[in-house]
This record gives sequence, structure tokens and C-alpha cells, in this order.
Amino acid sequence: MTTWLILTRGAHVAACLLFFGMFTFDRLVVRAIFSGGKSEGGEHWYARIRLFSLALMLVIMLSGILWFVLVAMIMSGLPFQIGALKIVWTQTQFGTVWKLRLYLWLAASFVAVLYRWQTVPSTKLVWLQLLLSGALAGSLAWAGHGQENSIWHLSADILHLLVAGLWPAGLLPLALMLRELRQSTDLAHGRFIAILVHRFSTLSLCSVALLTITGLVNGWFLVGSFSNLFQQTYGRWLLAKLILFGIIVAIGSVNLLRLKPRIVRENPCSHDSHEFKMAADQLQFNIQVELSLSILIVIIIAVLGILPPANH
Repeated sequence: MTTWLILTRGAHVAACLLFFGMFTFDRLVVRAIFSGGKSEGGEHWYARIRLFSLALMLVIMLSGILWFVLVAMIMSGLPFQIGALKIVWTQTQFGTVWKLRLYLWLAASFVAVLYRWQTVPSTKLVWLQLLLSGALAGSLAWAGHGQENSIWHLSADILHLLVAGLWPAGLLPLALMLRELRQSTDLAHGRFIAILVHRFSTLSLCSVALLTITGLVNGWFLVGSFSNLFQQTYGRWLLAKLILFGIIVAIGSVNLLRLKPRIVRENPCSHDSHEFKMAADQLQFNIQVELSLSILIVIIIAVLGILPPANH
């Protein structure tokens, strides 16, 4: 059952972060590249985000149900029973949190359906979905250790989750958009790639700083001392997460300091140059590696969520 709970938590957290990340990527990055989707790349992006919205809603619902059932079985110490589920749903804090998250999911699903039928979604609808997806991702803090200590810890945990939706969750829409632009027949796609890389680099730099700060706050409350990183099971898993995070940041530094300047300084009309292609190829590969490491981090987060904190 523990293995299923870890996998379920991981899938649910990843889906929520990616759902939020898709809309933040749209507002903070894509909006600066395409105007109203009136281009080949813009039409592709809006078709992709409509598809992803519905798919992620389904994953969030199914993984959320399974997560709740598994927790109810663990809390009651009984196999699957409707009565035990009802008690957890009506008489526990976990049940209250899941009720709130169900309402958020229903609202987000309704907006996703409206979004599905618009060729170019209205700005108000996109901002509304961004707000709902952020609330859905941030509310995960009440399902973890963030609510155990103080309002400061809870606030840091919420912010940590939301920033993770920007980066590294935003790496997936970045990879999809980069691949689409490189395959595009639009003569301006070289300039679009340069803008894409420039804006996402700024976003990722701010995200790393915020993740570091909020991570230190969380570590203060959950680990307590440096020695607990090595002496406690929770601490060792957290240390593994920090190592992976450091590797991703190192790869991101290469993207920022070496590849971004090579891509941005190229004349948009010379995007077929050998240097531009080499830099874009390397960037695409680096993003894929970062995404793979991010999946491992999500799994570790799922493990940490079922372990007692190191300072307990």
C-alpha cells in the first residue's frame, strides 16, 4: 500500500504543478511571443494547452480519489469500506481539505470545458484558470507537513509549491514550445525562439531564488539541524532531493550563461546558422535531462510526504 500511496501522491502533485505551470507559462512567456494566437506557433500552443487541460483534470481527479482512499484505509487500519471513507471525509482535517480541493477541481474543470470550445481563449478565462490552478496546487500544502508547525511554515510551503509550478514544471511546456518553433515554417521562428529563451531564463532565475529561500524555511521546521540530514531517514531523502535540485540548477546555469547568449545574439533572419542550431540542439537536450531529474524529485517529494519529519 505504501508504494501505491507514493506513486499516487507523485502523480497527483506532478499533475497539479503542471496544470498551474501551463497557465503561468502562457501568461508570462507565450503571451510575449504570440499575439492572440494569430500565428502557426500560437495556434499550436492553444490547441496543446486545451488538450493538456482536460487530460490533467482527469489525472488530478483519479489520483486524488485514489490518494484519499489509500489514506482512509491507512487511518482506519481497515480494508476498503464505505463507512471508513465517510468517517475520514466528514470527521478529519484531511477530509475537509479534500472537500475544498474537490470544489476547486469542479470549478477548474468547468473552465477547462469552456476553454476547450474557444479557438483563442479569452484573457479573462485564462486568468481565471490560472487562479484556480494555483489554488489547487497551493492547497496541497494542507495535505503535507506544511500545516504542522506555524503559519510561516505553511506560507513557505504554499509559495514553494506555486514556484515549483513555474520551474521546473514549466520545463515541459518550454520543451514542447521549443520543439514546435524549431519545426515551424514561420520565417520569424528564430526570433520567437530567442524571446522564448530570454523570458524563460528570467523566470527560472527568479524561481530558483524563491525555491531556495522557501526550501530553507521548510528545512528549518522539518529537519531542525544539519546533522539530521544524515542521521534521519527523512533527512537523507531530503538530501537526495537537494542534490538533484543542485544538478538541475547547474544544467540551468549552462543554459543561462552559455546557450542563451548564443541563441539571443543571433540575427533572427539567420536562424539556420550552424551556431544557432548547435545551441538550440544542446538546449533541447539539456531541458530533457532537467525534466527527467524533475520526475525523480517529484517521487522523492511523494516519499517525504509519508515520512515523519527529521526533527520529530
